[in-house]
Amino acid sequence: MRIAAITITYNDDYKYKEWQEHFLEYENEIFLHVIVDNNSEQGYKEKLQEGFSRSHIIYRTSNGGCTGAYNDGIRYALSIPDVDAIMLIGNDIRLKVGASTIMHRRLFSDAKLGMIAPILLTKDSMIVEDFGCSISKALIMIPYCVGKVHSNINENIHYCEALTGGMNLSKREFYENVGLQDDNLFMYSDEVDMGLRAKKSGYTLAAISDAVSWHQHINKDTNTNRRDPYTKYLAGRNKVYVAKKHYGLLRVIYVFLFYVFGSLYKILINLIKGNFYQIKEYFWLIFGAVMGLLGNMKPNRFSVPSEDVELQK
Repeated sequence: MRIAAITITYNDDYKYKEWQEHFLEYENEIFLHVIVDNNSEQGYKEKLQEGFSRSHIIYRTSNGGCTGAYNDGIRYALSIPDVDAIMLIGNDIRLKVGASTIMHRRLFSDAKLGMIAPILLTKDSMIVEDFGCSISKALIMIPYCVGKVHSNINENIHYCEALTGGMNLSKREFYENVGLQDDNLFMYSDEVDMGLRAKKSGYTLAAISDAVSWHQHINKDTNTNRRDPYTKYLAGRNKVYVAKKHYGLLRVIYVFLFYVFGSLYKILINLIKGNFYQIKEYFWLIFGAVMGLLGNMKPNRFSVPSEDVELQK
């Protein structure tokens, strides 16, 4: 078993301690640990070197989002012939001891399986958050068995269309044949894109219930506890982009109108409620959908985190 585990990070000091604790639970089951830093501040980079001295750390000179950073790690893993499997694992994921070994064994027991994932539970609970996903007509990931208690899941394996982007294990050959993640996406919809590409390449995806993980949802303390508006821009842009990439004109129009009219409805509701901050978010989503329709995937001030905008000034 030769697993290369890849984790991406960007100024994640607020969850650094928990990340270290989670890493120790699966460290002995992996062959190589790769960290890809998305151009964090120097002080945080030094902290990474100190706390993960046995890991291979790749320092990017710009923020590549999820896709660009994961691809750097995947390329490095593929450059090492002994690596037979690649695990993407977020730094707010806790993986139960032994889960990596279970996933690896199950993955290589089926020639058609290209990617596998553990069942994902809600923070510090036994409630299912994700057990593999289907993909809706609007290209939304719909998690299976969400809200159920883990002990009530009778299925040991669930074959599905998409898996969580920050917690999965793939055979080496999967990336060699299907390709890396799409850098144009930056983040969001990468799981949908990869699921559709895997199917076209003849691979199946699955989640298993006897390998357990938890999504710890370690977030920054904020007044609104909401994500930046740029995330809505990317969501709208990437859904339409993926529709254009994989489907014909009718599906593209459907996906575009779904997000535009859905956003207009949300704007109206939030206007009535006086939630003006959220109105901005849905205008950005509409703008993103338009850019996706036009095929404009270039970075701009709407598509990057606010701190990156400050760095670019």
